[in-house]
Amino acid sequence: NRSLPLRKTACISIGRQRQGQLFLLSLVLDEDLPQDLGFTVANILLASSDESIRTSAGQHLRLPQTVDQVALPPLKELVKLSGDAKRGAEVFRTTGTCAKCHQVGAIGKSVGPQLSEIGSKLSKEAIYVSILDPSAGISHGYENYVVELKDGRVFNGLMVNELEGSITLQTAEAIEVNVPKKEIESVQQLPVSLMPAGIERVLTREQLIDVVEYMSTLTKR
Repeated sequence: NRSLPLRKTACISIGRQRQGQLFLLSLVLDEDLPQDLGFTVANILLASSDESIRTSAGQHLRLPQTVDQVALPPLKELVKLSGDAKRGAEVFRTTGTCAKCHQVGAIGKSVGPQLSEIGSKLSKEAIYVSILDPSAGISHGYENYVVELKDGRVFNGLMVNELEGSITLQTAEAIEVNVPKKEIESVQQLPVSLMPAGIERVLTREQLIDVVEYMSTLTKR
């Protein structure tokens, strides 16, 4: 019943001990593990020092796959790999579609958080998590809302303004939609990020590593 970030942190904490890993594995085997914890727990169990835990978990859990259908290694291994920041900058602007929602300097759109200094704010592991599991920790002010109108239309996006008579949403396409409150049937904050999951499926493993390398270089000057 707790928030997703808190539950993920709890998994990471108990997953540092073999006994905790066995507990998490029991949830997996009993099919009691909530779906939204799958990425976190897979990274814990598939990187375990206990081969029997890795083997058993590997029969039930999978890490994200890239465009060539190759499963990524656990985060502990992924962060040790070095990429090419120059190539990563190109991936950010093109194949990775990052610039459609994020800004670095004057490049991109400001739908999601500004990334010009992201390398000073997040570790490389945290950057990987933000890409591979975007709903793990949604930044304050970037919560995703769905608004249903009385005529059946539905909009979702970031709530950028709320006045007495209307609310304004910004969609994933950076379009602002103003909705009169008298036309609204319901407003709901969603537990998932506006950033879509599965972006890694349009990239090769090398492209993913390169774009994270690039983002790690974006530091405060």
